[in-house]
Amino acid sequence: MTSSRQKKQRAQEDDRPAIWVGYGKLVKLFRERAGLTQQALAEAVGYSYEQVASIEQGRRPAKSAFTDAAEVALAAGGTLAVLQDDVDLARLPMFFQNFALIETDALSFFWYGGYVVPGLLQTED
Repeated sequence: MTSSRQKKQRAQEDDRPAIWVGYGKLVKLFRERAGLTQQALAEAVGYSYEQVASIEQGRRPAKSAFTDAAEVALAAGGTLAVLQDDVDLARLPMFFQNFALIETDALSFFWYGGYVVPGLLQTED
């Protein structure tokens, strides 16, 4: 039996993003409800057994291709798909996540430098 102090220490040492852990628990729940083993799910979605196990344990983020295939194989009803953006965002460092969200809303980028030619437009001379 583990004490609450041990659980808290383990949680502090665990660097897995919470969304990855939660997503993995949902995949496992849906897989078990569908009566599939990890190996059977892996074959159904075109991933390896190790990758499915890593996703279920929250050690590896699910890519959108996995989510799309798992939605069909597990009849998840959109539950996994609705989490995919958060899973993708958690791949980025915390300090960059807000910037990445702002960047996704950007429609265009303007730059003006009267005395400088951008590197991609420069010739070898």
